[in-house]
Amino acid sequence: MIDSQELSHRAEIVDALLSYTRGIDRLDKESVISAFHPGAILNNYGPEPMPIEDFVEYALPSLKQRYSATQHRVSNIRIEIKEDRALVESYVLAYHVKLSENSNQLHTFNGRYIDTFALRDAHWKISERFLRNDWSKVDDITEEMAGSSVWVKSRRDADDPIYDF
Repeated sequence: MIDSQELSHRAEIVDALLSYTRGIDRLDKESVISAFHPGAILNNYGPEPMPIEDFVEYALPSLKQRYSATQHRVSNIRIEIKEDRALVESYVLAYHVKLSENSNQLHTFNGRYIDTFALRDAHWKISERFLRNDWSKVDDITEEMAGSSVWVKSRRDADDPIYDF
């Protein structure tokens, strides 16, 4: 049976995953970094493993330049806690909207985050991440949904309404 302390640990782990997804989609460096311990290593995000500090300096400007919107969703979160470490597998479905003069495309990625979390200084954060690709695809965007012209677009900066709370 899971006790209240383990439930609290699990909630903190899930919150870290969600801080990463919000941060990557809102291009919010602090939110992304808050999910990781300093020096945490990300694998499979480039030709070589890189620390989180280098990742955000590379990834956020690249995402801003290449895509007009992104949305990362995590699900099927499986957490296995052993003392001060946890193995966390979560499925990721990521959408990247690329608008250009020649074509508009939706890049879809489906895979998994395989994270090692560590409990340090009373906080559960990611100490190492592996990214695994299950499938991906590119679709042409030929038209917007009916009525979408009246919807307010999300922001990818501190002016997004989520930061008003």
